[in-house]
Amino acid sequence: MLESKPSILVVDDTPANLTLMTGLLQDDYKVRAATSGEKALKIAFSDNPPDLILLDIMMPEMDGHEVCRRLKADDKTREIPIIFLTAMSQAEDEEKGLKLGAVDYITKPVSPPIALARIYTHITMHRQKKALVLSQQMLTTEINEAADYILSALPAELDGEIVTRWKHIPSTALGGDAFGYHWVDPDHLAIYLLDVCGHGVGSALMSVSAINALRSQSLKAADFKQPASVLAAINNAFLMEDHNNKFFTMWYGVYNRADHTLTYASAAHPPAFIRTGDSADKTELLELMTGNMAIGFMEDSSFKEAILPLKKYNQLTVYSDGVYEIEKTGGEMVTLIEYTDIMKKMTDIKTTHVDSILKTMKALQATEGPFEDDFSLLQINIHRA
Repeated sequence: MLESKPSILVVDDTPANLTLMTGLLQDDYKVRAATSGEKALKIAFSDNPPDLILLDIMMPEMDGHEVCRRLKADDKTREIPIIFLTAMSQAEDEEKGLKLGAVDYITKPVSPPIALARIYTHITMHRQKKALVLSQQMLTTEINEAADYILSALPAELDGEIVTRWKHIPSTALGGDAFGYHWVDPDHLAIYLLDVCGHGVGSALMSVSAINALRSQSLKAADFKQPASVLAAINNAFLMEDHNNKFFTMWYGVYNRADHTLTYASAAHPPAFIRTGDSADKTELLELMTGNMAIGFMEDSSFKEAILPLKKYNQLTVYSDGVYEIEKTGGEMVTLIEYTDIMKKMTDIKTTHVDSILKTMKALQATEGPFEDDFSLLQINIHRA
């Protein structure tokens, strides 16, 4: 399909000038003409605006400067390049036109080679800019669709014997966080959160692929009731050398309802927290991590797991580093120690604190707006009557 000719609107109250410019341009462009400022505005604001406007300054009723001012004041026509075409050649006249938003200034009598060269340059730049804007809009749409897909893949919250609450707030760029939980069998609940390095579509696709492999239990040779086995299997499935040098950190735990225990393993991931106690009024906060390397570094890596006997009241908190790696006023980052201190203060084990944690971290942030990294926070209450 051949690209259509660019269109140019020539605005001049002198018919001879319109005839001259039309003859000069008609081989390469679609040319429309207007003999007044009002007619020019009507064409420019139509459903088929021009790609460029050649605009005379000295016109009755509405001069070219006023036409330019109105076009630049409207979102629909602001980006149309305007070249003033006039017999006025004073420096202050040229300066005024450029300040109003014109891209160039051609004086009469017109030199055809110079005029054509300048028109071609600005037409090309305008079309390239439009193409870039369209490409950015399409990319933004695709990123938003990807973010929506990631959100749709996150689990529904649970109520009852086990209560789950979570927050997932994407950063300005598409990130690589994902998490989930599901019953492996009637007695074993798998809980997992992973964070792919970097941002963008590649990181997001990798995180979704990994989460889907966990949720569907499709990893080869993995025992989904044994965290070390799961980390080993997912490591071999997502080796850096096969995935554009991307790796991810991960925390995976399994709650055994029959034994009332939590088995867990972490792969270079921030430690999960568990507040636990036999009385709701007397609990302690523990860190859960096992010190393994990140997922994807080396084939056939072995991973350690640990087991924790649970008490009557238990509140597990799993999160990504985007929850606490926040820039404060003064430029310093919130540290893991500071975040741990925040968690120590949230002692009410009978409720969940995801909203309070989010509010606290927002208050520490130096600037308003989105976090620099994805904010992914999962909290699970496991209480026994």
